[in-house]
Amino acid sequence: MATLATTAVPPFGSLKKVVLIVVGAVALYFGYSYVLHYFVWSEQSYGYYWPYRLPLIAHASGGLLALLAGVFQLWSGLGARAMGTHPVTGKIYVAGVLVGSLGGMVLAVTSDLYGFAWGVGLFSLALAWLAITGTALLCIKRRKIRAHQQWMIRSYILTFGFVTFRIATDYIPAEALWHISPAEMSIAMIWPVWVLPLLAYEVYLQYQER
Repeated sequence: MATLATTAVPPFGSLKKVVLIVVGAVALYFGYSYVLHYFVWSEQSYGYYWPYRLPLIAHASGGLLALLAGVFQLWSGLGARAMGTHPVTGKIYVAGVLVGSLGGMVLAVTSDLYGFAWGVGLFSLALAWLAITGTALLCIKRRKIRAHQQWMIRSYILTFGFVTFRIATDYIPAEALWHISPAEMSIAMIWPVWVLPLLAYEVYLQYQER
């Protein structure tokens, strides 16, 4: 009975499908609007980041790969569908996270765009992204299906954190509301865009256990 409980797949309801469709649409918009221009190898495309173009393209391309592959992973994994391709796209997702997180770490320690506090926040996010995805991978290797699903959701919360960060810094009028600069807003937002969604998910899991 314990084995069955560990490997049981919860129902994949209509609400989850709608959420993933919205997430996928936002991911496509984010990739088109904020990432694609980095594939044009020129100083004009990179601006300030031109001296850091190698870690940035690794971070951007790996993150975009994980962002798009992750939608399919959650859709197929939560619904127990397309299990023939699920492991393949899972490897693509993990590869994207690996490249994206390492690029982010290098960027955090070499770029001085917003100073030391910004670098610590970005490095911490990249490290957590890598560690949580590694935990999800370890769970599936040990055939802990339910735990794997939960850790994959945590991993994608961090993957989507880069999207949430861009939305927060671009669409919240921080200067008008709090009289702070874009740099201060970026430093402030680098933590809550992933810590708060993770906290909300943990509360949701505890509610489910009840």
